[in-house]
Amino acid sequence: MKSILLQIFLLSFALLSAAIAVDTSGSLSKNVIVSRGLNYHYLYTPAQPSKPTLLFCHGFPSNARDWHPIASTLQAKGYGVLIPDMLGNGGTAKPTDPAAFVNSLISRDIVDILDAEKLDTVVAVGHDWGSKVISGVANHFPDRVSAYAFFAVPFEVVVPPTNFTAELAQQRAQYGYELYGYWLFMEAPDANAVMLAHMDSFVSILFPNDPAIWKTHFAPTGVFRKSLEENYLAPLPSWMSEGDKEYVVDFYRRGGFPTSWYTIMATGLSQADDEKTIPDAQKFPPARAPIYFGVGQQDAICLPEIGYQAFANDGFKGHNITIKEYPGDHWLIRSEAAEIASDLEGWLENSVLPILPL
Repeated sequence: MKSILLQIFLLSFALLSAAIAVDTSGSLSKNVIVSRGLNYHYLYTPAQPSKPTLLFCHGFPSNARDWHPIASTLQAKGYGVLIPDMLGNGGTAKPTDPAAFVNSLISRDIVDILDAEKLDTVVAVGHDWGSKVISGVANHFPDRVSAYAFFAVPFEVVVPPTNFTAELAQQRAQYGYELYGYWLFMEAPDANAVMLAHMDSFVSILFPNDPAIWKTHFAPTGVFRKSLEENYLAPLPSWMSEGDKEYVVDFYRRGGFPTSWYTIMATGLSQADDEKTIPDAQKFPPARAPIYFGVGQQDAICLPEIGYQAFANDGFKGHNITIKEYPGDHWLIRSEAAEIASDLEGWLENSVLPILPL
C-alpha cells in the first residue's frame, strides 16, 4: 500500500513539475489564452508589498531570456516581474496573418495577461518592438500603466500611413544610408527560409561585434539578403557567449521568425490601425506617468537623435522624462545590463514609487 501511495505521489509531483516550470530567477512559467483565442506564454513573479510589477516586453530577434539580467536584479529588490514571449515567439502563438500583430490587438492581449494575474497596473518596460507594444498599451489602456521605460526605440508617436519607398529615400538623404531597408527583405516570402539556412551569418549580422556592420551588411536595401547568402561571418560581441548564440539559433529553428512585425510597418497596416482605433486624447501617455528612455550611443538603426525627436514632440510637454545614453549599441539591455538595472532601480525609487497609491 505504501509503495502504491509513493508511486502516486511521485507521479503527481512529476506532472506538477511539468505543468509549472521554474526558471533560474524563480519566476513561474505560465500560459494564458487571451480573449481573441491565442495562447501567450510568460514568466511571472509577484511583487512584494508596496512594490509594483514590471512588465518587460522584448523585440526581435530577442526573447524573454534577454531580460533576465535586468529583471532578476530588480526582482531581488522586491519588484514583481512579468515577461511574456511576445506574439510569434517562443511558447506564444504564431499567427501567420500580419493583421494579427497590430497594436490595438496586441495591447488587448497584454491587458488580458494582466487581468489573468489580477494586476491593476504595471510599470511597462520595452525594448525594440517591445517599445512599440508598450506604446500601444499607453494608447489603448493608459489606466493600466503607471510608468514607462523605453530602450533603443522611443514611444511610437501616432502618424498617418506614409510611402515607405519615399521614407527610405529620405533616410538615405539625411543619414547617408537607409535605416529600414532590411524591412523589405523581412517581407519577402522566402525570408524565413533564407535566415534559417544561414543561422551563423544571421547571428553575426544581427548581433554585431562592430556596430558599423549594420550600416554595410544589414540596414540598407538588399545588403542583408546578400550578406546572408554569402555566409558573412564576424566575431560575437563580448557580451554574447557561445551558449547565448546556441540559444538564439535553437530558438528560431524551433519557432521560425516573426517577420509580421516588419510587414505591418512597411505596408502601413500598423499606422492605419492606429489612426482608426486610437482616440485623439490618448495619442500620448498620460502626463502623470513618468518616462525613462535609454539609448545606445552606437545604435546604427535606432539612432539616439530619432528618440530625442520623438520625446521633443509637443505631446510630451509636462511629462517627467528621464533620458540616458549608454555606450552600447542596439543590444544595450544585454551589454549594459548591470548599469541599466541600477539606473532603473534609482528611477523607480525617485520618480515612480512616490506617485503610486499607498
